Amino acid sequence: MIPFVALLLLGVSLRWSSLLAFFALTPDLDALFLVHRSFTHSLPVLLAAATPILIMIYRFKPKVVRYGFLGVLSVASHIALDLPAGYTPLLWPVYDYSMWVQVELAAHIGSAPTLALDLRILTEPIVFEAAGSLDAALFTGAGLIASLFILTPLFAKILTQRFRRVQS
Repeated sequence: MIPFVALLLLGVSLRWSSLLAFFALTPDLDALFLVHRSFTHSLPVLLAAATPILIMIYRFKPKVVRYGFLGVLSVASHIALDLPAGYTPLLWPVYDYSMWVQVELAAHIGSAPTLALDLRILTEPIVFEAAGSLDAALFTGAGLIASLFILTPLFAKILTQRFRRVQS
């Protein structure tokens, strides 16, 4: 959702935004092999895989290379968004530890209002091994509501623009 909305806000067409945002899901293909957050969630691996693809795109279709870079950013956004959700091998194989970024801003309202920022970067050694099974929520109620609030104005704008074009 986040890369899709970001791409639309950057002025990328609905068709390209949809396609490029779909690429943001590719790191989770590792779940098909019952290993979640494996090397597919690593920025060095992403760059190693994307660089030759971007070079080929530039060589044969230079006008489309912008979309290649936006696709890489979409995939990178998935990896970054997984960091606060659990251990992620962000820098593997350069760094052999998965990282989990925990951040919380708490407010105390009383005689002296205060804010307390708690930022932790936890690490654990990386172990890529298959599980017997994987269970994961495809969406949550809070995520669904947030998505609807984010998407509704964007789609209303797109529909309004298309309706105006049809009327002209």
